[in-house]
Amino acid sequence: MKYRIDFHVHSENSRDALGSLQEISYFARKREINAVAIADHDTFSLEEVVEVNGVYFIPAIELRTFVGHVVCLLPKKRFNPKAAYHDPIEIIHKVEGYAIWAHPFDRVFFKKIKTVVPDAIEVYNSASFPFKSSSSKAFLLAHELNVPMVAGSDAHIPEDVGLCYVEVDASSILDAVEKVFFGKGSLYGNSRPLSHMIKLVFGRILKKLG
Repeated sequence: MKYRIDFHVHSENSRDALGSLQEISYFARKREINAVAIADHDTFSLEEVVEVNGVYFIPAIELRTFVGHVVCLLPKKRFNPKAAYHDPIEIIHKVEGYAIWAHPFDRVFFKKIKTVVPDAIEVYNSASFPFKSSSSKAFLLAHELNVPMVAGSDAHIPEDVGLCYVEVDASSILDAVEKVFFGKGSLYGNSRPLSHMIKLVFGRILKKLG
């Protein structure tokens, strides 16, 4: 069957994000997304793949590192996120996870250090700005490093889930993930609407207040 996977989603467990797994699954289904990776900031939110309302949730964590943000997908065990700052790839591989260099051309986070070779590059990220330019540069970087490409919405509100995703034919969700990291699958992506950004800003204010 075809699996559509959003490789980069945040839940309410990220301090700057909103939405429960139930809310995320609702919007995932609206966009016909089968699976999402919950990659909360420096936080392990899931221990294993779980299914909520017909949507698979894949464990992941988004790490702050010296090359910007790196997503560790499907780690076999937890680790100290701060320990991954200087050598994220080695730490992620020690726990048998996949290392994804997230939004590598964000103007805020990008550091041009090509000695770090991840397992995949996030080519489409709906929160990247400018979207087309960032995506084009990430596409070229993936080819230069000769690594697979993935897509993730980087959703911080449930409404953004599925704006970017990878579609792949597979027999199971784990088979789908493995095939994507072998370079298979088709990538799709759109930028985040301005109205969603405004909603996120107000949502963050309300969350901080309390």
